This record gives sequence, structure tokens and C-alpha cells, in this order.
Amino acid sequence: MKANYRKLLLQGNKWIDGSDEYGLILTDDLDSLLSCSILKQVKGWDVEQVMIFKYDKNQNFDAHGITKNATHEAIGVDLALTNGKCFDNHLTQFKWNGTSNPESINLNRIAGISRDKYYRKYNLSTVLLLWSLYDLPKEKLSDELMMLLIAIDGSFQGFYTEEKYVWIHKHWLVDVLDLPEFYECEKRHTKDEFKEIQKKYNIHKGYGKITLKNGYLSTDIDIERVNDVLGWDTDIVVELPTDGFKKKAIYRDCMRSIDDSTRSISKFSDDVFSYALTNKYTVNYSERIEEKCDIQKQVA
Repeated sequence: MKANYRKLLLQGNKWIDGSDEYGLILTDDLDSLLSCSILKQVKGWDVEQVMIFKYDKNQNFDAHGITKNATHEAIGVDLALTNGKCFDNHLTQFKWNGTSNPESINLNRIAGISRDKYYRKYNLSTVLLLWSLYDLPKEKLSDELMMLLIAIDGSFQGFYTEEKYVWIHKHWLVDVLDLPEFYECEKRHTKDEFKEIQKKYNIHKGYGKITLKNGYLSTDIDIERVNDVLGWDTDIVVELPTDGFKKKAIYRDCMRSIDDSTRSISKFSDDVFSYALTNKYTVNYSERIEEKCDIQKQVA
């Protein structure tokens, strides 16, 4: 990562380079899972909690689980926490003069990108953020590995968008993350080839989710193939946690329309665990609920 951007991320967040121990909060896709694996390799931090969005699609519930051995302060991974430490790639600032979580390691935050500049937001994955932040290998990587890393969370889409917006993608990938090799890889391949990579590793649309049942995680991601390609050039190993998770909290998964009058997430609730502006006119958030529901039996 270019030094000036890394310096800005470090302001008030020296913990990202420190030696303190933390636990990780895993979410429900490969962007979070591989990001957790990177943090395990680089920092030695383990997954101690899990946040599964739309756990019960019929009732719009999000499930937050915790292992019985969790002992550390938690860091959200690909999770835009309202408060607390996290790594994420989301947009959370509503107004140009608004605020967002100061403990979020998020390039949109330090660049002052808010809803009114939505089209300029960081449009890459949390994996690429961490790959750059912790100076993981970028030279002489196989095209297969670079394509997989770019395919996660659809990061390649910005390269194949309207020509007038391609500079935004290049800015983040090359000028900020300092990953020109990845940009050259995109130039060598077509959009369809990246879609085939997504299918190969089972992370294409409708697939690639991590699920929670009776307290244990499972996934349809082809983790074996992911580890095969990672093993060519890195020591990173992706592993789904085998520990059981007990219920920590249940959240209602909410989606609300927003406009120029919306100044902060508190307009909708004072008890929001995480949220993200998923487009210029919509915010999605997880609001804590206390009432009993059947989902609690499944997380216990």
C-alpha cells in the first residue's frame, strides 16, 4: 500500500501493526474467510465469533455466534461495525461532513468518501485491502491466483465498467493499494474469464456462502481448490472454523431508503451492530432485537 494511505489508516489505529491478541468476527463469504486466514497468517489471530447475514431468510434475521473459548476483544472482518475495530470495504458515511467508525480500517473513511460521492468509493474487496496493507506477495504470482483474488467480491467488475469509471478502479488498485501487477492481469483477461474463475471456485452468484446450522459452520466454497492455488505462492491456508458457536445475539436484517436528508444511521435505530450503504439510495443494517424467536435454537 502507498505509504501515505497506510499512514492515514494507522492514525488512531496502531493496533493493526501491534502485538496485542484479538479474536476475529467471520462473516458469510470468501472475502471474510480468506481475510481471516490472512490475519491468522500475519498476526496469529483466530476466529472467535461469526456473523451470518440473512440466517433465516423468511424472517430476515442475522445470527451472531461466539465460541465457548472466546477471550479476546473482537475485530470485525469484512464487517462494517458501527463501533469497534474492524477491517472492511463498505461505504458508511452519509454526508460529506458526517462521521464513521474511527476504528474501521476502511479506505473510504480516510479518503472522505460519502454518499454524495458514491461512484468514487473503494470498489475492491477486503481481501485486496489486507493483501496490500500487510505487503503480501504481488510479484511473480500466477495469473490463476491473481484472478481468484480479483474475482472475490466481484472486484474485477470495476475494470469492465463504463470507460469513464475505469479510472476509479485503477486509482484504488494501483495508486492506493500499489498492486499494478493485478491491474496488468486484468488487462490480459476478459470479463467472462473472471466469471469462469468464480464458477471454478464456487463463488459465483447464488453460491459461495458460509452457513450456520446447529452451531456449526459449513460452506459450498471449494476451499480445497482455493488452498491449492494459494499454496503455489503463499503460506496462507484457508480453514473453516470447526469449533461450535453459541448464540451471542440476534439481529433484524433491515433495508431502508435514504436520501440527502439522511445524516446518520441513528435516524433508523440507536442499536445498530453493523451497516453499509449498498447503493446511493439504500442502507442495510443489523439491528439488535430481544424478543424470542426460533432462530435462537439453531445458534445455541
